[in-house]
Amino acid sequence: MELNKKIVISLAAVCLTLSCFTLKAQKYWVKFTDKIGSPYSTNNPGAFLSAKSVARRVTQGITVNITDIPVNQTYINQVNATGAVVFQRSKWFNAAIVIISNTTQLNAVNSLSCVLSSTPVNRYHSTKPDEILPAPQHTVQRSSPVTFGYNYGPSITQVTQLNLECMHNKGFRGQNMTIAVIDDGFNNADVNPVFDSLRNEGRVLGTRDIVAGNTFVYEDDSHGAMVLSCMAGNSPGNLIGTSPKASFYLLRSEDVSSEKIIEEDNYVVAAELADSLGVDIITTSLGYTTFDISSQDHTYADLNGKTSVASIAATMAVRKGIFVLNAAGNEGASAWQRVGVPADADSICTVGSVNGSGQHSGFSSVGPTADGRIKPDVSTMGEGTYVCQPSGAFTSGNGTSFACPIMAGAVACLWQANPGKTNWQVLSAIRNASTQYATPDNNYGWGIPNMCLANTYLAAMPTGIKETKKDAVKLFPNPAKNQISFNVSGTADLVALTDVLGHAVDFNLTQKETGNYTVQFNAATASGIYFITVKTGDGSFQSKFIKE
Repeated sequence: MELNKKIVISLAAVCLTLSCFTLKAQKYWVKFTDKIGSPYSTNNPGAFLSAKSVARRVTQGITVNITDIPVNQTYINQVNATGAVVFQRSKWFNAAIVIISNTTQLNAVNSLSCVLSSTPVNRYHSTKPDEILPAPQHTVQRSSPVTFGYNYGPSITQVTQLNLECMHNKGFRGQNMTIAVIDDGFNNADVNPVFDSLRNEGRVLGTRDIVAGNTFVYEDDSHGAMVLSCMAGNSPGNLIGTSPKASFYLLRSEDVSSEKIIEEDNYVVAAELADSLGVDIITTSLGYTTFDISSQDHTYADLNGKTSVASIAATMAVRKGIFVLNAAGNEGASAWQRVGVPADADSICTVGSVNGSGQHSGFSSVGPTADGRIKPDVSTMGEGTYVCQPSGAFTSGNGTSFACPIMAGAVACLWQANPGKTNWQVLSAIRNASTQYATPDNNYGWGIPNMCLANTYLAAMPTGIKETKKDAVKLFPNPAKNQISFNVSGTADLVALTDVLGHAVDFNLTQKETGNYTVQFNAATASGIYFITVKTGDGSFQSKFIKE
């Protein structure tokens, strides 16, 4: 016993001498120097991006670049070898979120030649929470009779305020559109009857808990579930969401275990995941202004879209062809007043709140951003919004958290009707079809959109794909059985394969020699008509073929 005690005392002394005392495990944002030696290449994006993600880029003429290449696995292995644990990684920032338990591990990580820098992950407080209200008694008054394709019940105002019933009646209800919902959890969304059709039709395409590092999101907070109901709810006579036929990825990025605190970097990871999965739309009803440590709080000067990593990531997602929406925030009546992050991001659609009569909600955060940009971009009904709670009970709520998904669902229907258009064109059409398009301000933005009018504007815009000239992309053999080849001048930057409905199809691409490519079909690819879209330095071209 005496010998063992001496050994313990000696080891403790050594640890103190070497500063290897154990600290409370903390997450660090570790940035790497480069992506040299990566097994991936921008010439073969199908190796690290889904077919739908590649197709989105091709349709909008977006080139795959170094930011799309995954973090070098060799660097990840080196960090793990120090005893630290890589928890998440970011290809856009070439970084990783690393759990470090003691100073020895931290010093070892910082000494790696592949590491550029390391900083503790900041923890954020969210803006003011949404308000849940008793279920109101709604009466619907319209100046003329309208035939609805849905029995909207008390949710009718939040739909008709956008003239979205027009799109629903045309059959555009979000079919084949994919929305990533980044939030704090989706409590009971796996059993709530309001989502029966969503589950039964297999339109929850996947879940991911970025905070815990698993796929369980249905036992967490209820906020995301109520947000989801604004889009995907389908309970005739009670609540019909704005995109009741869309498909969804449910991504948890926020930890509400203590004062609604989040690690902003989780948003980065969630946005990158959404991109790689090929989503069309990202909607987030979160916003942040202050830190646990008050000296690190955001200032108004930070609201330039270039300071917060979450805001930078939101802008990056737009650059990848995704339509990104974020709630403006609920600070309008507070001393802060302004939008938070990532609502300040450039090129995204920041959504403010109005009531059922179209009047600006006093709680809705306002702009401008620090660099003078108008925020919000548009406004929808976030005051008295009809939502479904995880219990299955219907109620009303106040918050831009509900205005944002209402708009996201409307965007899904609009883009579904115009699949060849870019995210920039969609946003432009929405702004031009809004009530204050001529005189936008920092309360309403461009105003309340009229989605049927936006559809008219968007349909008139040119598509991003050039008309295919004869033999511009020569396919052979055509019809084809197991594979088809084509020749282009120079290099094919991107290649996408889609069916007649515009659905992305998986395939393997090989290059025999410069400009000579072969597409190997997946074994599950059915017979029928398909399109190959190819982006080169001369533009994007599309050709049709038949698979036998």
